Amino acid sequence: MGELIAGPSMVMTWTYSGGTVSLNADYRTFDWNTTSNFEDISAGQDTQVGRAPTLIDATANVTLVGQTSGTALVAALAAQTAGTLVVQPEGTAVGKRKITLPAYSEGAQYSFPYANVMTITCGFIPSSILGVWTDAANT
Repeated sequence: MGELIAGPSMVMTWTYSGGTVSLNADYRTFDWNTTSNFEDISAGQDTQVGRAPTLIDATANVTLVGQTSGTALVAALAAQTAGTLVVQPEGTAVGKRKITLPAYSEGAQYSFPYANVMTITCGFIPSSILGVWTDAANT
């Protein structure tokens, strides 16, 4: 049986024109989703739907605990900020998974509950204009 991936191993950075911010120290959740699109190629006397794969896509979302004096994140996660999100769920060791996502920030959403910690949620959406995303072993 394999080992469980523990949260403290996570390394997560967002590099944009203003520098690099580390997200792993304050993260609560990280969600990574990939999707594949298909084109219907059915024709004529086909009795079943034919499909051909076309474009793939991905999205990433992170939830962070807000810190006092956290203004660096306000600028870094502003809507439409271009950058590169790098996520290494098992740390930086060779052979471990590494997700590299050239993307735009979808803009941070802030939650200020009365009797709990403040949280920041931000989505990242890739664009081939910025580069090609990868999800592979860190070699």
